[in-house]
Amino acid sequence: MDIIFITNQIKYDILNISGLSAEQCYNLTATTPLYSIGYGEDESLCRKLESKLQAIADEYNTGKLIQNGHVSKDTTVYQCIKLVIL
Repeated sequence: MDIIFITNQIKYDILNISGLSAEQCYNLTATTPLYSIGYGEDESLCRKLESKLQAIADEYNTGKLIQNGHVSKDTTVYQCIKLVIL
């Protein structure tokens, strides 16, 4: 399992779902809270991200289970990564 590759995939999906450019996703810092990049009161983006994170966890057989409610607008990028691989 390539942690850097998976981390960058998670960052890519975080940015892509919020509608931001994901070309340089590796520049997204771990301390960034999701609300600061477009995840607001509408929790549909958080549910979409949970689904993507679960797909990544399944693809790389990390054994993690991301359930509804694990991601909120206050979740940081690092916490999203931790949900999948740490």
